[in-house]
Amino acid sequence: MQTRSLETLVRIYEVQSFSKAAELRGMTLSALSMQMKSLELELDAELFDRTFRPPKLTPLGRMVAERAQSLIREERALVGLCGASSPLSGVFQVGFVQSASVRILPSFVKLATGQAPKARFRFSSGLSEVLEEQVASGQIDCAVITRVGQPEQLLRYDLIASEVMSIAAPADCEGLSDVALSNKLPFIHFRPSTGIGKLIASFFENSQPSPFPPLVLDGIEACMECVKAGLGYTILPRPDINRYADKHVAIIEVDTRPISRDLVLVSRRSEPNPQWVEALCKLLVKAS
Repeated sequence: MQTRSLETLVRIYEVQSFSKAAELRGMTLSALSMQMKSLELELDAELFDRTFRPPKLTPLGRMVAERAQSLIREERALVGLCGASSPLSGVFQVGFVQSASVRILPSFVKLATGQAPKARFRFSSGLSEVLEEQVASGQIDCAVITRVGQPEQLLRYDLIASEVMSIAAPADCEGLSDVALSNKLPFIHFRPSTGIGKLIASFFENSQPSPFPPLVLDGIEACMECVKAGLGYTILPRPDINRYADKHVAIIEVDTRPISRDLVLVSRRSEPNPQWVEALCKLLVKAS
């Protein structure tokens, strides 16, 4: 029996969705369905109730999936034990917050190709909180997130980079303080539901209200383009500002209340082979 089919079964059990499981496994929906039918034939068992659309796991199917979770964890531990010189072996599902993926992912893939040739990676993106929940539930193996709030006790957090957050303002605002800027221009708020957005909201918690309503945008690039156009000012991680800044942008340090964001690799503490987490974290630190 191949563990690939069991891994797919576990994904279906964890996300309770054929289509989402297919997306996470990098498969078409029809390929996933055929794989599950083959697994049922091999086990001579009815794992799914196909009177439902989409099919639902039968009680036996749930029991098999729960047992398979342990089997897959042990398989990874065995691979780690036998391949101590190369802990990054096998397939890893890695999540990225979008702001980090733009800068880190290309360098990471390049490094991993040369330094971890036995590893294959599947990537997904999402908000920090969502990715954290997906790691905790076993939907993905680990994720690069912005650390905000209290850590989850069942999860492990490894620091990848601590990034200073700075003000990006129109070039003619060079030298102004954040208080002076708030009275001169609207604040451009990067997506408040994100980790960066929550750090920004926390920064302004005890500030005097601005006479201008904030401009809320979904993308870092959109925030920076509005700054270049003189429509307002924003606060973002310095590496992201540097990526998009030009002569139309003044970069101002936040001296009164310094603010930074920590990018961390989150994984499960119960991981039986933590060596791969450490190896992956080292590659991410190099790529950041």
